[in-house]
Amino acid sequence: MNIVLLICIFIVLIVFSLGVKISVYPNEMGSFFGYRSKNSMRSEQTWMDANGYAGQCLMLSSPLQIILLVVTETYLPTHPTRIFILLVLSIVISILITYFLTENRLSKLFFKDGKRRPNN
Repeated sequence: MNIVLLICIFIVLIVFSLGVKISVYPNEMGSFFGYRSKNSMRSEQTWMDANGYAGQCLMLSSPLQIILLVVTETYLPTHPTRIFILLVLSIVISILITYFLTENRLSKLFFKDGKRRPNN
């Protein structure tokens, strides 16, 4: 295997472990580490729900990134920077998807003042 591929897989595993940390053990609201947005910092409930959901999204996207990296390395011509650029693009896309999915979930589950909507 290519050393660049192994480094990229290690970086994806770091993203996965960050997702586990955010999902299972979120810090206090307002800390530096966690899913920080205007909607997630409205109340303690929104903070906990946003961090749990964002962490799960990151954990689900990491295996897909590893599969994409391995398939790309196997079937496309080899170039050292190509796989790293693919990794950066896949991480950016997964972070954007995580952001939009989490914000959508928060808008469906909570009112603008941070209180949970009924029947959710």
